[in-house]
Amino acid sequence: MASKAYCNSGGVLLKEFLEKEALICAQCHYCRVCPVYSVIGWESVSPRGRMFMLRSILKGKLEPSIVVEDFYKCTTCGACEVVCQTSIPLVDVWETARADFVRKGFAPLNIHKMLREIAEKTGSPYKEKREDRGKWAEKYKTKEKAEIIYFAGCTASYRTKELAENTVEFFTKVGIDFCYAGADEVCCGSPFLRTGQREIVYEFFKKNYSEWKRRGVKTIVTTCAGCYRTISRDYPKIAEELGYEWDFKVFHTVQIIHKLLKEGKIKLKEWREKITYHDPCHLGRHMGIYEEPREVLKALNTDFVEMERNRENALCCGAGGGVRSQFKEIAMEIGKKRIEEAKRTGAKYIISCCPFCKLHLEQSSEGSMEVLDIIEVVNKKL
Repeated sequence: MASKAYCNSGGVLLKEFLEKEALICAQCHYCRVCPVYSVIGWESVSPRGRMFMLRSILKGKLEPSIVVEDFYKCTTCGACEVVCQTSIPLVDVWETARADFVRKGFAPLNIHKMLREIAEKTGSPYKEKREDRGKWAEKYKTKEKAEIIYFAGCTASYRTKELAENTVEFFTKVGIDFCYAGADEVCCGSPFLRTGQREIVYEFFKKNYSEWKRRGVKTIVTTCAGCYRTISRDYPKIAEELGYEWDFKVFHTVQIIHKLLKEGKIKLKEWREKITYHDPCHLGRHMGIYEEPREVLKALNTDFVEMERNRENALCCGAGGGVRSQFKEIAMEIGKKRIEEAKRTGAKYIISCCPFCKLHLEQSSEGSMEVLDIIEVVNKKL
């Protein structure tokens, strides 16, 4: 379920917004579906507990420094929004509260701050050099300018390069005329929006925006669920706040694949394997894209089996919202729960549509299951 986005993701912090939503909470505890709560079991990390603490903070009865970590033990997956009986846009609440903590000096947490400092120097939360961002693409000789640009994102550029490579190969095979910014691409800013560090996101927005305009771009395509959510939902708000014209179309690669299949422009070979699909939170609950990846997988004539929790009820992989970087043990426990759920289907492969989900689930599986991105499968079966 997509968040209602009452507050501006570009940086407007509204005490009235937090007060309103905190008072609406019925304290019903349906939100115990929270993946972090399922691992820790503390009331303070459940959405209900955080809303209770938020009320106390807003009334001046609780010092934020005492509980700030509990507000960061949240993957911002949105599972709580799906079951919320009073329809609170909870992801917006957590992100706005985090941004307010940062503004008032109670946050960011140490590793989140370190990642921002790295990104200020390299254009990415990873430690690799900025000039190495596009090295994976050198063998493809991508164009400098085109109306469509491939936005690889940080994880596919530095950690799961096979996703970026398969995407470029797929685009080339099907005749998509595209360009790629290489070292001129910087982080979309998602990790910093989610952890309340919004100022750096403005700089990344300006850099990416200017590159897209310089290259004559009209359409942005990305393989990353987090990048897709940020560029399609958060960037237009930032553009409006800064007075920039936003006239770009934004797609995830799975939407492009799905469209080509529906139009009969591509056909996929059979892949007779037993597979299951993991819904990335940023693609599913945040953006409502559930059926496109499933229809693509069914076009492969696979033995497709759903996990017990799927679509809007899917279990988060555990990596998002800054949890993997700051609280890796919690993230890994959630990831292992998802792997166990996948194993119960009898599937050999877990397929997803996000490099960060792939990276985290691979590590969580410890080699017990193979994790693939949908673009890897489609490119090989084209």
